[in-house]
Amino acid sequence: MAPHLHPGPHRQSFHGHAAPAVPHAPDDACADDDFAHDACAPMDDVVCADDDVCLDDLPPKMPPRKPIYRASGSRASREGRGRRDAARERMTKVRHRAVGRVSRRRRRTLMRATRDARAVTTVRTRTRSVRDACSARARGAGTRCRARRNDAEESFRGALDSFAAATLRAIGGVASEVVGGAKGAPIRFPSGPREDVALELAYDPLKFIERASRAHGDAVGLTLAGERVVLVSSPALARDVLLDKSDSFQKEGTAFFPGSSLAGNGLLVSDGETWARQRRLSNPAFRKAAVETYARCMVEVGGRLVRDKWSKRGVRDVYADFNDATLEIVARALFGTDVAGARASKINGAIKDSFEFFGRRAATGMVIPEWAPTFDNIRYNDAVKRLDEEVYAIIAKRRDAAARGDDEGELDLLDRLLRATDDEDVAGSGMSDRALRDELMTLMVAGQETSAILLSWACALIAERPEVGDKIAEEVRELLKSKGVGLDAGDFRHLPYTEACILETLRIRPPAYMVGRCASRDVELHEGVFVTKGTTVLIAPYLVQRDPKYWNDPTAFKPERWLVQSPYSDGTLARDALKNLGPNDAYFPFGGGPRVCIGTGFAMMESVLLLALICSECELRIPPNANPPEPKALITLRLESCELAVAPRPRKI
Repeated sequence: MAPHLHPGPHRQSFHGHAAPAVPHAPDDACADDDFAHDACAPMDDVVCADDDVCLDDLPPKMPPRKPIYRASGSRASREGRGRRDAARERMTKVRHRAVGRVSRRRRRTLMRATRDARAVTTVRTRTRSVRDACSARARGAGTRCRARRNDAEESFRGALDSFAAATLRAIGGVASEVVGGAKGAPIRFPSGPREDVALELAYDPLKFIERASRAHGDAVGLTLAGERVVLVSSPALARDVLLDKSDSFQKEGTAFFPGSSLAGNGLLVSDGETWARQRRLSNPAFRKAAVETYARCMVEVGGRLVRDKWSKRGVRDVYADFNDATLEIVARALFGTDVAGARASKINGAIKDSFEFFGRRAATGMVIPEWAPTFDNIRYNDAVKRLDEEVYAIIAKRRDAAARGDDEGELDLLDRLLRATDDEDVAGSGMSDRALRDELMTLMVAGQETSAILLSWACALIAERPEVGDKIAEEVRELLKSKGVGLDAGDFRHLPYTEACILETLRIRPPAYMVGRCASRDVELHEGVFVTKGTTVLIAPYLVQRDPKYWNDPTAFKPERWLVQSPYSDGTLARDALKNLGPNDAYFPFGGGPRVCIGTGFAMMESVLLLALICSECELRIPPNANPPEPKALITLRLESCELAVAPRPRKI
């Protein structure tokens, strides 16, 4: 037996013989094997179950097996662990390098993104700068272009004016020869400019009448498009024309005040017996008791204006807002439920269209006659035709209702005019349909625009002096505190400061800044002024009411001047303001004499109530970087623009 082999325990082989002993490594090898000590025990002999099988028949020496498991503390284990740690360390380093590369890549990406963002911002900033510079250059170029265009227009206008003035002087000279038989002015005709002043008066009426009055006195003789005109600006001359010698003057033939198909032949333009009869029939509709019935409509419309349009802070075109409000008030006062019922949209649309185009014609001084086939004239005449159809339909319906006895209820102006009869007429007849239509349209024309202008000027003047609006708000607050209910017609006389604001607005910004009459015969006025038949006399309340000879600090807005004791009665000066021609005969914003405006009471109540409502709920200011509104005189004294900053008034607790 080989010395390094030892017999082991018998095991059954798969042939049924005893399995040979498993050869083992030498003793020194066994020392390294923890689990092989039992197998290395010495054997004395090997017994075979079959004589044919012996140990010598086994295969030759086999190489020793490598152990599958080794002890943890062995050298091989330590080397393996070291290799693993080294590999792990290498992997960690590789991983760290990879992470570092990723981080550097991310940092580079972030830096590139930052640089790109900065570049985009820089590009945007430069683009904005370039755009602003281009806009500034464009604005500058536009300004220079407009300046050059304005200069060119002024030059052209100057040349045109010179040509037109020369033409008008020639036409006026020919007309004077044909009509008067002589080129010279009539005897004792007031002095004034020698040339025809039609264009100069049309371009800027206020500057012209102020300059002419300063240069030539209280009576200025003018030639206006070939017609002789006298401009008067003294209380004595105004009293002669409007009151003392009013029977020597008429409306027909008056220069500067053209008629209109919208107003027809109503009180505004009619003369003689026609005017006298229409005035007698219309007076009952404008008595105090009748006017007070329209106050509810005024308060309702004013309250809706404040709630719907002026309830938020912003800039409003107050003239446009008042134009809509006063049109609604006068339409409801005239036609009552007919502009609030089923036909409301149709009649209101016709009224609005007609007045829109009438306003456009008034804005151009009505220099283009209505018969001229311009686009606006065609649409204007169509709107007037549609309005006539609606008005005549309403008149017919009211006459039928009156005939059936179904005209009970609250009366409007149309009802009162329909019921009016002429006491001086034996038959006691009333107005014809045509006369009714003309009076209704005259009242709308005279009452709507002038009220809107008056309220707009009042708000503009209060916006320049906010403390005035605060006083009005306090006055209304005290009145309502004692009443406990909203404003009504009876409050008109209990708002003296608000009324004083309206009177002061009428003094320095009268909507009817000039009043015209035509001499129906030769007449001599005060101060030796002689007026021949056919001569137009223009009375200028704008000049008289701002004259320092009759008013202290005449151009300042001072409502307090109307609250002092009147030298003519026991009340304040406001109580006497609208009697005859006012204090010192120097205050007549509604005209004077027999032809004083029939709607004076209506206009005053409307203006006072609306202004009180507005100032109690809103604060008015001139917008930042804006100038106060400037006057634009045409047929009436409009505003060039009237945009005011409006804000709700803070409530006092």
